[in-house]
Amino acid sequence: MTIWAIVRFQFEGWHRWKDAPEIDEKTGYHLDFLRNIHRHIFHVEIWISQKHNERDIEYLSFKNWLIDPIQDTVYTTVQDRFGITEEDSCETMATKIKKFIKDSYPDRKVKVFVFEDGENGACVE
Repeated sequence: MTIWAIVRFQFEGWHRWKDAPEIDEKTGYHLDFLRNIHRHIFHVEIWISQKHNERDIEYLSFKNWLIDPIQDTVYTTVQDRFGITEEDSCETMATKIKKFIKDSYPDRKVKVFVFEDGENGACVE
């Protein structure tokens, strides 16, 4: 059995798929607009394993460690904190956030979900 602590946050970000095909060959849907920089509210959900039922990683502390720029003046935005660039997909963003967490919590299972506007997205486990 795995016990998980789950935290969620969101941030405004800009990205693009610079090599997007003009048209999705399977669906006929036009994708060329994705080559342009466009805005999303990225919704992030993180699952981190707990060692017991009394929550050894506190939700609020963990979330503030992840996103509170006051704690670390080197970073000015959530994207800067995790090294996210405008070329990054949701999958890449999730991978970068997971690496950031695993560097400090190497003995924990971690799942990271990143969604564009709370709708479509990716999970890295």
